[in-house]
Amino acid sequence: MELIDILDAHGNPTGEILPKREVHRYGHFHASTHLWLYTNTGKVVLQLRAATKPNFPNRWDVSVAGHISSGETAKETAIREAAEELGIKVSSTKLQHIGRFRIDYQHADDYRDREFITIFACEIPDAPLQVTLQEEEVADVTLISLAKLEAELADTKLAQKYVPFNKAYAKEVFEKLHTLFD
Repeated sequence: MELIDILDAHGNPTGEILPKREVHRYGHFHASTHLWLYTNTGKVVLQLRAATKPNFPNRWDVSVAGHISSGETAKETAIREAAEELGIKVSSTKLQHIGRFRIDYQHADDYRDREFITIFACEIPDAPLQVTLQEEEVADVTLISLAKLEAELADTKLAQKYVPFNKAYAKEVFEKLHTLFD
């Protein structure tokens, strides 16, 4: 059972710790992390969420994502999730902080996701991508140019194959990624 630290509406810890399922059931604010893996040729890694995922199954998503467990840091979570989901080892010194973003998404009557997402980027070698997928989480991975990803997200029909990205989130993340490519 994964335990999660509860946050207030401003992202500050309240001192309360609850199981992840209760956090979502009652819509408590909590912390998560996103890690965007990229190559020096302007491509990003996307993961295809497993068909068994309750939210957005079979849709392309950020390279790595995960809830920050109680007592864990955002960097520790990014490193742990990269290893668990993709079998990729990343170093904390290579993680580049992109920002922090708040979301509030009602998935179902009994599932509200209210997160403060700490976002990182990390460059990986441009060689063939070698991963070991955590099958219950990830069905596949792909490398896509950031320009193509942005174009597909702007197209209403093509965007359906992706987890919906908040426009402000996408703008902030993609602008920062573009600066890393230059």
